[in-house]
Amino acid sequence: MTAIVPIIALSSLLHSEAVAQDATPSKAEHGSLIRYALWSNPKGTFHPTLYFTDYDRAVIFSVYGRLYTLDEKQNPVPSLALSHEYSADERTLTLHLRKDVKWHDGQPFAAEDVAFTYGTQAHPDFPKDRPAFVKYLVGFEEYSAGESQVLDGIKVIDASTVSFTFKAPYAAAFAHFADRPVLARHIWEKVPIKNWVEAADTLRKPVGTGPYKFVEFVPDQYIKLIRNDDYFGGHPKTETIIFKISNTQTAQSELINGELDIAQISSWNDRDLQTFRDAGIRIVEEAGTSGQYLPFDTRDPKLSDRRVRQAIIHAINRQALVDRLLFGHGRTFNSNAHPDSPYYPSDLNIYPYNPAKAKALLADAGWSDSNGDGVLDKNGQKFTFTLHYPIGNRTRELSAPIIQQNLKAVGIEVALVSADFNTTLAILQDPKRRYDGVLMGGTFRPGQYDNNFWWERFNSEELTRYSEAFNSTVDPNKLKENVAGWLRGINDEAIRAWLYIPNEGYVLGPRVTNYRSHPYEPFGDIANWTVSK
Repeated sequence: MTAIVPIIALSSLLHSEAVAQDATPSKAEHGSLIRYALWSNPKGTFHPTLYFTDYDRAVIFSVYGRLYTLDEKQNPVPSLALSHEYSADERTLTLHLRKDVKWHDGQPFAAEDVAFTYGTQAHPDFPKDRPAFVKYLVGFEEYSAGESQVLDGIKVIDASTVSFTFKAPYAAAFAHFADRPVLARHIWEKVPIKNWVEAADTLRKPVGTGPYKFVEFVPDQYIKLIRNDDYFGGHPKTETIIFKISNTQTAQSELINGELDIAQISSWNDRDLQTFRDAGIRIVEEAGTSGQYLPFDTRDPKLSDRRVRQAIIHAINRQALVDRLLFGHGRTFNSNAHPDSPYYPSDLNIYPYNPAKAKALLADAGWSDSNGDGVLDKNGQKFTFTLHYPIGNRTRELSAPIIQQNLKAVGIEVALVSADFNTTLAILQDPKRRYDGVLMGGTFRPGQYDNNFWWERFNSEELTRYSEAFNSTVDPNKLKENVAGWLRGINDEAIRAWLYIPNEGYVLGPRVTNYRSHPYEPFGDIANWTVSK
């Protein structure tokens, strides 16, 4: 889908569909090929702890192995890890690893790889914002500041045992393991950590432990993977996976003509769905796992006022976006979690579409139309707003002019600027870059609670207190209380315009004989996908 962002969720599932078949691969399937559509070109950051986009993530989760995956109820399931236990004070988590795993280059997988993967995220030279996971490890401050050469919170006990010790019980450890696969130490230790993002040759030739081996990446065309016959999870049923860079305009004909096998649904228009059905193409619909939103640069003087941010949300007819663009296959949301999360408060401000309320809030903030030209002004400055959006997600593209008209109706003059996905994402990634708003989206990450709103350049002592509280307990009642308080604070500050959550949908070409996925694990069962020749 889109950019990876620290959104939390523990949502329940709508449903998923499996095309049940015998799991034993036939002779015909040994020479088989699956072509899976990606709507945008990956950046080529095929690195488990550096990637930003779901396009890179699709490749990473097919090539690399993870300590734990998620089941359909979002419980952790051992994968590279076999089992775990906590210490009596619940601060030390010890993992026991599989001993039968090899990297794709034949080197043995070991505890040193695990320690390296998660320890480097705390290194002073780590070229990305550090995740909350490492910030709660014992010794993080000293190690990240370069005052210590050892991160005390991670210890290799033996070749198949590793432990993590946190400053306090940390509830989100398994969520981090499920979201960030394990790196090969023997490959990445040869590259200085500060140079990781520049190591294009290594980034674009990933070596993992997963079901498929990387073959090649031809930008704007495809990524080719081949079966890993030594995969610890069992013999993958399909020989070759091609992630084909496609687009929403041509994917339908490509599926019907047999040039694609699996694609995400880009349009919920009943006419388009019926075209698929008439062609014998099956449709799978699941609960949405990605939220679309509009972050605000809160350093902007006009957007630093919370009333203005709240007004913009009231001015956008978000339910109309769901009804008109998703044909009802989605829902709105109002904070940094999926509405199905058990921690999602029932008393959030739902910011209903209310242009009159928006105008009143803007007036309270000092904005008025002093010359009658239909555009608000303040201190001689017109209220102009540049809305950036990436090309590639058709629904998001169509939402931009609707939002433009909604804001025009309350006196805000909006200029639309489109670009490719990676160019648009770079606006948010550059902390020095100023902007008004960017249409973006990201996948909800079950169980991850991160108070880092670096895209909005926003800080709040209250939100920080809640974050520290819920990241210091595994007690479900305390966790619920503090996460709910955090979500209420985010909702009230309106640092983003939360837009909508599209349902996830997949279309399966007639060659597909076995396919299964569920929300948050679209590639969790890729080793068992099959097609007829």
